[in-house]
Amino acid sequence: MKRLNAEITQMDVQIARCLLIHQMLGTRISDTLTLRPDCLTRENGQDMIEIYQVKTKRYKKPISKELAKLLQSSIEYTQEKFGDTEYIFVNEKEPDRPMQYMAIKTKVMSMIQEKQLRDDHGELFGFGTHMFRHYYGVKLTEMHLDDWTIARLLGHKRLNNVQHYRKMSNQRMADETREVRQRMSDIIYMSLARWGEEYEQIRQDD
Repeated sequence: MKRLNAEITQMDVQIARCLLIHQMLGTRISDTLTLRPDCLTRENGQDMIEIYQVKTKRYKKPISKELAKLLQSSIEYTQEKFGDTEYIFVNEKEPDRPMQYMAIKTKVMSMIQEKQLRDDHGELFGFGTHMFRHYYGVKLTEMHLDDWTIARLLGHKRLNNVQHYRKMSNQRMADETREVRQRMSDIIYMSLARWGEEYEQIRQDD
């Protein structure tokens, strides 16, 4: 993710902003691309964003000052270049329409090919913007937030969808701790070997 983002920041400025904002919001790409210039507000000193969900309805959630500044820069960029528009991220040839997802994906895939960005297994990166939403959801579960808070931050109407991110988090934790867990088991087994025959049954049953 770090390698990919390092190169994304070198792309066209508005596409780079769009993808970074998308990650920081944890929204569906359709919701990010239809953000509106009046989406930013402040309530009791807290920056808030209003999101119009294509699949459901609009909702608000708090955002960081850094994200608010990034959004404001994106709004000003579009206003200076295209005037008043319905959306923040617009199709440059048709500014009355939002930026198109496939156009973004094509440019990112071209960048991956050009820069030869590869994962830890030597394979070229795949790309789909929903992976950012999955990453966002998993991180929320790793922060030990309750299901209701996670659902609200993701814009879900129901709590049952949160379990998907919890399962992903558990699998990731298992993968990342496999080596250290094995080392701990080896240490315990070495100790058992010195304790005598009465503990041999423990090793056999383990």
